[in-house]
Amino acid sequence: MAVSFDGALQERLSAALPQGLRFTIHHLFSEPTACPPIFSPAPDYGPEETICESQFLSVSIDVNGSRVQAFAIEVLIYTTESLTTLFVSKADSTGYLHLLKLPTGTPSPLKTTISIFLKLLVERKCSPGVRLVLSLFARAQDQYLFPGSIENSEKHVLDDRGLIKWWCQIVDGVLQAYPIEKASANSGRDQSFECDRAASRGFLRVPGCDAHETRAFFPDYAKRQSSSTSRWIASDPLRALGKPPGIPERCLIPRFPDDPKARFVIDLDDELPENSLLVTESPPKSQLPGKWRSVKSLEQFWDMMAFRQECAAGRLVGFIWGVITPLGLVDRPFDTGIEYDQLLEVDRMEEPFLPTPLDSQVLAGLPIPSQSNLRSSISQPGLLPSPLPSSQPKESDLQLDIPRSSPAEMLSVQPVNAVVHDIRTRVMQESTSSLIASSSLPLPEPTYNRMVSLLQQLDYANLTLATESTLRWLTKATAEMGLDDWGLAVIGRKESLPSVPMVAANEAAPVIPVTLSSGLLRKKKRSGTVTNGDAEEGKRNDGVPVLSAHLVRKKLKV
Repeated sequence: MAVSFDGALQERLSAALPQGLRFTIHHLFSEPTACPPIFSPAPDYGPEETICESQFLSVSIDVNGSRVQAFAIEVLIYTTESLTTLFVSKADSTGYLHLLKLPTGTPSPLKTTISIFLKLLVERKCSPGVRLVLSLFARAQDQYLFPGSIENSEKHVLDDRGLIKWWCQIVDGVLQAYPIEKASANSGRDQSFECDRAASRGFLRVPGCDAHETRAFFPDYAKRQSSSTSRWIASDPLRALGKPPGIPERCLIPRFPDDPKARFVIDLDDELPENSLLVTESPPKSQLPGKWRSVKSLEQFWDMMAFRQECAAGRLVGFIWGVITPLGLVDRPFDTGIEYDQLLEVDRMEEPFLPTPLDSQVLAGLPIPSQSNLRSSISQPGLLPSPLPSSQPKESDLQLDIPRSSPAEMLSVQPVNAVVHDIRTRVMQESTSSLIASSSLPLPEPTYNRMVSLLQQLDYANLTLATESTLRWLTKATAEMGLDDWGLAVIGRKESLPSVPMVAANEAAPVIPVTLSSGLLRKKKRSGTVTNGDAEEGKRNDGVPVLSAHLVRKKLKV
């Protein structure tokens, strides 16, 4: 019988966590539903059929017989015909992990749990012939999911640089399961084994930092490697995601919830003329369809991002991607004709450092519309990116509100074409495989959203409030799923390394002979050199030190 997602997660956590460590995991996930596309459609192309599902993991510890939430993470998964995107939406801790009283030097259970959770999601969502992207936005903030938790003095909040490095290490741990992606001349391989032998690359953008400064955030081993051999590149993979060649830059940039680059794209879209998304027979050179007037390239887009909102608030932020390419696509890593060598050249280029302005308004937490007002007339989820006629689209093609279908309806509704049916079937199979013997059930999207919203309305300022808030949230979630009990207990069984035996105070420490190599031989002391031992011999029996003749100090003249 196939192992459920929760069962596999429980087993891997038990094997990786220190022996004796106990906590409870609570896994929520929504039903796969149709959603607006995360990429703007190219001119004369319809919106891309996109399926979205949400994954939420909460970890609770036992304190005096009561459960207290320790940390949680939310991941949004977007699936299209040729791309699967895992976006880390939120991650936060309450600061109560110190109550476990773990020994000094114990690896962080938070980092271990998040890393294993993301690894398992990547494994379950990897499909033959489909590129997978793990994406996140690293921004240092006091609290994301647990209101009031910053008032807990034991909560450790990383600074901007530390947070970017921390997330790069997490993403690198996921990518380590796959070799570094390099172009290959072989082709025609069996796609059934692509996911097991896929290749990976890591990408990092820090607005306001050039390529050399960005490398300081890479994992330690990547800093010592050259750009041509390193797994990490100080650039972005937006040209590498299989988009048609020659499309405008706005069609290469994904738009996620609470994403500063998405807000920038929406603002730039106001520069587009009303009919700029319809290709005419001979458009003016200055008004190419779908092109922004002010931003002409992705490099210029990132340069201007350094002056935008969170990026210009006096703290560094990082845009991190981990790209996993199936073996059949390694031979042609970019359908757009861009090769990795060209990205490496961009990585090695000396870009001028852009100063960060001191006066900037930080508009954190603003809701991000799923589409621009000017583009709302064409954002129709449910169509594949197939060419549209050059004439004005019909009213039936400009429907604004399309209800998101439930998983049961997704296969019962007649698909637009065979490709749409393949996407829905693949997502349903992945969702079904994770439900086998699972401890939780998929929630409808409105119910899932209510549970996450409830969490952000509670209070975790102190242990008493955190205990009450945890009980309220778990009780509500259990009732919504119709279960009597919810959660899986995790007991760590990884044995710690043997510690160095301590030497008692009354025992002499063992003498370990030190052998110097030939290149570290000590020079022979010159005759007549006074050492500390010689000074000791010059002491009288009464303990008064006496200096030798050549060490007598000369009296200073006044």
